[in-house]
Amino acid sequence: MKTLLNLEDENVTITQRINSLMEDLPNIRSQAKENIEKSQEKQKKYHDKKYKMKKNFQIGDKVLYYDAAKEKQWSGKLEEKWKGPYYIHEIISKGSYKIKTMEGRIQKTPVNGELLKEYIDRSNFEVIIRI
Repeated sequence: MKTLLNLEDENVTITQRINSLMEDLPNIRSQAKENIEKSQEKQKKYHDKKYKMKKNFQIGDKVLYYDAAKEKQWSGKLEEKWKGPYYIHEIISKGSYKIKTMEGRIQKTPVNGELLKEYIDRSNFEVIIRI
């Protein structure tokens, strides 16, 4: 690929500069398109890797619900951001769930599955002491 002519160069007319641009424009455009496609592939790979671990919950599973409103608050930075545990009450299409409290009260608004994570009960943990 030859270099573009600049008007600052000596003995370059506007016509020569325009002709140079018109000749090289398809090459520059195709190179830009290739760079954009590479960048988009890299971004998609990162995004897919990040959300690949999304879990599909079943009715009756215990989950924690992420309180996204607390993410932006500075005053409550030491408060818990995960509420719960809750039970999955109903599976709604496209990754949405209806959840209910441990007492059995069903939440009115559905919850996006990306705001839920599996609840692991600590009563099942065993303490291992090594001497």
